[in-house]
Amino acid sequence: MINSYLNVTVIAEWCTFIASVLLLDKKTTHWRLFIILLFLVLCTETAGWYMYNKLGMFNNALPFNILMLLSNVFFIWFFSTATALQQVKKWLTFFSSFFLAFGLINLFFFQGLWVYNSFSESLGDIILVLICCYFIFTLLKAREHIDLLRFDYFWLATGLLFYCLGSALLYQFSNLLGKYYEHTKVNIGEYINYALNLILYSSLIIAFICRRKTTR
Repeated sequence: MINSYLNVTVIAEWCTFIASVLLLDKKTTHWRLFIILLFLVLCTETAGWYMYNKLGMFNNALPFNILMLLSNVFFIWFFSTATALQQVKKWLTFFSSFFLAFGLINLFFFQGLWVYNSFSESLGDIILVLICCYFIFTLLKAREHIDLLRFDYFWLATGLLFYCLGSALLYQFSNLLGKYYEHTKVNIGEYINYALNLILYSSLIIAFICRRKTTR
């Protein structure tokens, strides 16, 4: 039974959570909030697994819908703490509020509680892709020298950019991937999802290491 829980994504989440606990101390300031976020991620994964495998609830999307709303709002807000984006801080606040409002309306009145809210997921992906692209653009045009490979926000933006781009495409072609699986029994969608999660969580761990080094 434990094998059904410890897939590639869950292992990556546990590794990232442990890394956040070990690396993000008081000196890393607001980056410590990632410990709470990653703890919520693990709680959601465990709850979803328990509902599906122990309770026989095939529609276990509710905890994942809630996590998706919280995590996207968190990431949008978190970029407002970056020095390079202080001039667009009001826009980031607007985007986070707009996404949360859209997500709650979709959750209660459209796609519902027990179906994964792919509309909200797609909107969140689009917003985060735009923010990440703009952030990286501001770094590239900055007059002062920035060592990107040692810059915590750069790794955060890079990981999120690839993850959100991949997720958006994955949801758009989910029907085709499902039909491919029916004919070949090869779950390409699952493999792509694993790869995207590995990219995201690897980037987060590197960002945590960079943050710890820059605060010493």
